[in-house]
Amino acid sequence: MRGGVWAQRVHEIGDAFLGVVRAEVAELSADLGRSGRALVKALALVAAAAGIAFWTIGLTLYFAVELLALVLPRWGAVGSVLALFLVISLVLLLVARRRLATIESPAATVQRRLSDHRRWWSERIAADRETAESAEPVDDAEEEP
Repeated sequence: MRGGVWAQRVHEIGDAFLGVVRAEVAELSADLGRSGRALVKALALVAAAAGIAFWTIGLTLYFAVELLALVLPRWGAVGSVLALFLVISLVLLLVARRRLATIESPAATVQRRLSDHRRWWSERIAADRETAESAEPVDDAEEEP
């Protein structure tokens, strides 16, 4: 009968381990999915910044320079428009850079998940040892008066 209890416990441990592995794989997949979506959003911002900078430069620069040339010398109008476009491009790139910095690399995600898993198992084993040590019966025969 004792062998049946051990077999049942080994089976339960195996089932629990498979459950933990399945949960870890699901969470890892979710983490990687979130990182991938954040990367796509940041790359879309970079593409938008580049597209805006490229497609609007010709017409907007010409239009702005002509408007400013009405009140400033032509060289002052060109310099002012250039400075404005540089500031706009830098702000967009800084926003994109900040978003890219928040993305966790896949290797770091896996490492973090494995570290959390090892920490959980260490805490669980330590708790089980403390429980087992506190449950051990004290042999009164070995104690000296």
